[in-house]
Order: sequence, then structure tokens, then C-alpha cells
Amino acid sequence: MNRLLFILTVFILLIISQLNGIDDKFIRLVYESKIPVAYNIKTDERHIYIFNDWYLYIYSYVNIWNPAIETAFQTTFPMTDVLNLGSNQIFICSPEPTIEITELDSLNKFGRIYFARRLLCNKAKREGALLYTSHAENGIEMFELGKGITPLKISSFSEKWGIIDFDAKYPYLHALNDFGYVNIGIEDLTNPKANGTNYDIVEGTVLCLNRNIVWVGARSTLLAVDITYPDNPVIINRYRFAYDINAIKAKGNELYVALKTSGLKILNISNPKKITEKNSFYLRTGINALALEDDYIFIAAGVQGWFILEYR
Repeated sequence: MNRLLFILTVFILLIISQLNGIDDKFIRLVYESKIPVAYNIKTDERHIYIFNDWYLYIYSYVNIWNPAIETAFQTTFPMTDVLNLGSNQIFICSPEPTIEITELDSLNKFGRIYFARRLLCNKAKREGALLYTSHAENGIEMFELGKGITPLKISSFSEKWGIIDFDAKYPYLHALNDFGYVNIGIEDLTNPKANGTNYDIVEGTVLCLNRNIVWVGARSTLLAVDITYPDNPVIINRYRFAYDINAIKAKGNELYVALKTSGLKILNISNPKKITEKNSFYLRTGINALALEDDYIFIAAGVQGWFILEYR
């Protein structure tokens, strides 16, 4: 009897371990639009920012089933990022200092006025009153966002120069350059310093922070970099996909991975050393970028347009 009980217990534990990666939530499509061409997508409060090289479209999604366009902007040079600073203040990023921005008034159906200004950078992120920008050649710059409309520069930082992607959570900034990962201490904003590097990462293009793990997409490989000790970032796992990674976002114990071909993968990362796939959304042409807000996933799919998925 004891032997039978032991075998039954082991069998149950094996079943539980197999079910650990199964998702108890479901994905359903709630909105789809073929226009505009969507290379990137961001969300902020109740607005969606969809942009490609030349156009930025701003939608309100008070009604998630039918987002309403508020206005659009056109630029003379390719834009690389967009950052909202308030209810109607928009920063448009471009490495081209002579870029001109024009609002398409014919689309402003609700009469709301937006003010779009230039930022000389490739990417921008905001954390409270701090603004971080990156440039492919000049590294990272840090600004204070005061009451005025012009950010006040605090300092700059470069480690092997160009920055490909970065994420920030004070007092650390996490960056990818051509050589790999850099952990930057910004406790003293006037004097940022490199704490540690990991240059075993090859061809990293995107990253995101989740607790003490920095997740890096390097072609078709997802890497988990443990930053428990900032001066010694260590790769603790490699997870390979069949296609290249375009974007990654983390939320709780889940990692959302946008693939160049095949669509979206949702991973269970509660144990970074044992990654399991929870769910997926197939999109033949792939996903360029994604954003997360509450129970919704916002997807930019290039010439296929953009999508809103409910995940609960």
C-alpha cells in the first residue's frame, strides 16, 4: 500500500509540474485596423500613439472597441520615438536636428490642441521628473523636466559610445551597446558611472527590466541577465525562438515577446532559469512593437496595421 501511495504521489507531482506552464487566461481580438502602417506603438493613460517613419497618429481609447482618432502629425525626416509629457505635450524623437513637424488639422475632429516638439535622440523614456534620451552615436543624456517646456540637461554618459536600447529604474539605468549590456549607476545624476558590463551578449537589440533580471533579445535568442550584483551582471538563461525578436515587455511573472515572424509569445518567467510558454497570438507577418496597459496588449504590425488584444 505504501509503495502504491508513493507512486501515485510522484505521478500527481509530475502532472502538476507539466501544468505549471499552462495559462489560465485567454487572448481575444477586440480591435483591428489596417491603417496606418504601424512600425511602433505606445500607450499613455487613455491614448494610443501609433507611428512610422513619417506619421504619428494619436487615438483615444475610452471605448476600447472603437478607438477614436484625435489628430496626426507628419515629419520631414524619419521619427524614431514618441514621448507624451502631459495631456497635450508630445516629444517627437529624431537624430536629424532639422526635422520639421506639421499637425494634420483635418484629422483633429475633437478640436483638441497638441503641441509637438523635437528631441534630438533615437529613444526617450520618462521616470517621474527625469527624462532619459539615447543616441546611436553620443550615448545617453539625462534631463530634468521642470515647469518650463525645455528640459534642463543634467549630465551625459557613454560606454563604448552608441546606445541601441535602454531601460531605467532609479538608481540604475540599463543599456545595450554594440558590445553588450552595461549597468549604469545614476544615484548621482550629475556623475553617472558604469557599475558593470556583460559583453558576452552578441547582437542584442532590445531589452526590458523585470525585478532583478534584465531580459535581452539578441536575434532569435532571449537572454536572462541577473543584475542582483550590478557590478557583475551574469547571463543565467538562454531561450531560443524560431524567429528573430523585435520587442519584449515584462509584466509581473509574464514576458511578452514580439517576433519578426509568427506573432506574439507570452512566457512564464516566475523562474528565470526555467522559462515556459503560456500563450501565443499568431500573426503571419510578425509584430514590430507592442505595449501593455491593464488587461490589454497593443500591437504594431507594420503594413498589417495595428491590433488590440484582451488578455484575461
